[in-house]
Amino acid sequence: MRDWLQRLSVDRIAMLLWLAVFAVGLFFYGDAIATLGLRDADDYLRLVQVRDLLGGQSWFDVTQYRINPAEGGGMMHWSRFVDMQIAALVWLLGLFLDPQTAERWAVAIYPLLLILPLLLLIGRILAMLGDRRQTIAGLLIAASGMTFLHYFAPLRIDHHNWQLLLSVAMLWLALGEASFRRGLGSALVIAAHVEISLEGFPYLAIFGALFALEWLRDPSKAPRLAGFATGLVVLPAAWLLIFRGPASIVTIHCDAFSLPYAVGVAAAGLVLAAGLRAPALSANRHRRLLLLAFAGAAAAGAFLVFGRPCLGGPFGELEPLVRRFWYDQVMEGRPVWRQDADVAALFFTPTLVGLGAAIWAWRRTRGGDTAENWDRMLFVILCSVVLSALVFRTGAATHAYMIPAFGAMAAALWDWSRARPSALGRVGGAMLVLAAVPSVDALLAARAAGLVVPAKQVAGAAGSGSGESCPSSAMLAAVAREPASLVFAPVDIGPSILVRTRHSVIATGHHRNHAAMNRVITAFLSDPAVSRPIVAASGARFLVLCTRLPEVQNEARANPTGLAARLARGERIDWLEYDAKLSRGQFRVYRLRR
Repeated sequence: MRDWLQRLSVDRIAMLLWLAVFAVGLFFYGDAIATLGLRDADDYLRLVQVRDLLGGQSWFDVTQYRINPAEGGGMMHWSRFVDMQIAALVWLLGLFLDPQTAERWAVAIYPLLLILPLLLLIGRILAMLGDRRQTIAGLLIAASGMTFLHYFAPLRIDHHNWQLLLSVAMLWLALGEASFRRGLGSALVIAAHVEISLEGFPYLAIFGALFALEWLRDPSKAPRLAGFATGLVVLPAAWLLIFRGPASIVTIHCDAFSLPYAVGVAAAGLVLAAGLRAPALSANRHRRLLLLAFAGAAAAGAFLVFGRPCLGGPFGELEPLVRRFWYDQVMEGRPVWRQDADVAALFFTPTLVGLGAAIWAWRRTRGGDTAENWDRMLFVILCSVVLSALVFRTGAATHAYMIPAFGAMAAALWDWSRARPSALGRVGGAMLVLAAVPSVDALLAARAAGLVVPAKQVAGAAGSGSGESCPSSAMLAAVAREPASLVFAPVDIGPSILVRTRHSVIATGHHRNHAAMNRVITAFLSDPAVSRPIVAASGARFLVLCTRLPEVQNEARANPTGLAARLARGERIDWLEYDAKLSRGQFRVYRLRR
């Protein structure tokens, strides 16, 4: 067995582990796959966007016309890059399966397929940083890394898995030879990253800073920086043209990579690319520093000229109620200190363990063949740790970056345990190897935090004792048989209504439609007499809600006499007629009395 394992290449080991993860994923998510039980609102709305593309909606038009239809639809900022892959898989499976089954299995296996390139990239990174034992240990840890593989679970079809995959691809390109080709490849990867979501911009800054600092210290690293800078002049704009159309180049959208960001990045790239071709500007460290300063000033100046409306940030236009009751409730985008103690411990404990392992591995490699790559690793990890403290969901990329450190830690702890003189010492030492597995660190820390500081009791959207999410397909079945109508619903359940019925909704939790979101939140938060004209003016035929939905519970706590609170308690509202035939469990349907 050991000889067979030694003969396997790193890529084949990665493929075998992928097959195992693939099978485990399908096994554990079998029930959710059968009912199309998508994870959250973003997954549901991604499926709506894919259906629209397959139904003939323009490649460059991602407007959701069943959101806020009275005002022309809800604007979206998502990329066709992700849509096209899911749509292609639905079409391919549709050659052999009926349409509903093809769609269900496409969204089930699509995220699992992305784990293969992720493991192949991690395998290459591990091989650059350690010996074969560390590489195999790292791949085994990566295959069990639920703190980041949860983005690749079946039915997770939003863009976060691609964001993580591209972040890891950037790390692979940052290691090894500092060539023009790898620099150009980095520009292509980061162009895709920022076009999928503006959340990729910090990674452009991290790796751009790494390439610049290496060149500042060592002018022989100029080719990679030149390739990166040259790519930034052309590739982001080209990517925008392909996936968003010509209008994206001349339009300002503060929440997406558009005109001000593209011009700023291109300006910095142009200054660097031109400066690197002039040997006099690279002659000494002071001139190199001056060139970097000019590039930064060019980027800032271009952004100030074209992006002045965006100085308030990507979400500067949100109304106070939308910010309080929606944006501030998206906890994965909040800092680590705003999380519940058990949740913070679950994700941040492996971060601290991995940071310690990375510093130890970096010191251990001083003077060795991998020292330079570990310098780069430590820089990226340190930046990523800071980023994940500020934006909680980026901790997944941080944990993926730390896999080589965990692999080195696991191999060293195993060697140490084998050197213990007693059997008990060897067994105890071997148990310590589990500390190098982020999932184990996370679970132990979360359990300990939960014992010390009990987690908040937050009302969820689960069905009454059944484990069903609300609204489930069964809950929506009766409503789905009604003629297509406009539904006034809390923003968090809007996407599931769009997927499971023909109906339209006023708003979903997607910020470009913030004015409609504000109306929905205001209506549920206000006293019924104030809510009535808001709901009536929308033209909705039905008002629906899940009584234990966190969104509804938050609004009920904010105003115990408001519409959300009174409906959650089952109170009668004179301008609403409860429809028992269309309601089920905590999912309640009301007809508007005209």
